[in-house]
Amino acid sequence: MEMTVERRYPVDVETLYAILTSKAFFEQRYAWGKVEDYRFDAFEQTEDGALIRIVQPITIRADKIPGFARRFLPTRADLTTEFRWHPAPEGGYRAEYRFALGNVPVKVNGTMTLLPGSDGGGESRQITQVAVRSSVPLVGGKLEKLIGQRFDQALEGDYRATLRYIEEKQ
Repeated sequence: MEMTVERRYPVDVETLYAILTSKAFFEQRYAWGKVEDYRFDAFEQTEDGALIRIVQPITIRADKIPGFARRFLPTRADLTTEFRWHPAPEGGYRAEYRFALGNVPVKVNGTMTLLPGSDGGGESRQITQVAVRSSVPLVGGKLEKLIGQRFDQALEGDYRATLRYIEEKQ
């Protein structure tokens, strides 16, 4: 399953990049969600760009999971979120990202590109491309759809939270 989502922000590309690569941004996001159990596994500048890796132990409620997926999803696992940011060839910035939930046989990865908005400077665009793939025979497509729907909801939540952060911090 693949999807592309484009969002617009009321700040320029440099400001949006500074926010999305700021520890304070992630700390605030977790605080808003009342999440205390997480750790920065990596948060550094490398010669290739910014590397951000966050690990969050999560509990998965079986009653919220369709029956076919329960045998593939643990009740507790580490959610690893990783971004590798660098300048984009077309200007702006691009991150390769991945999400992994323990040993669940689903891979979520893609790119997030930050570009100037059409207004010429005061606005920016975030284009997120995501691919959800499962290696499980027969029910892999169902797993991809289930995870893809959750990921789509997460992208919408990220957008709202980023807008909130911009409004409160600008």
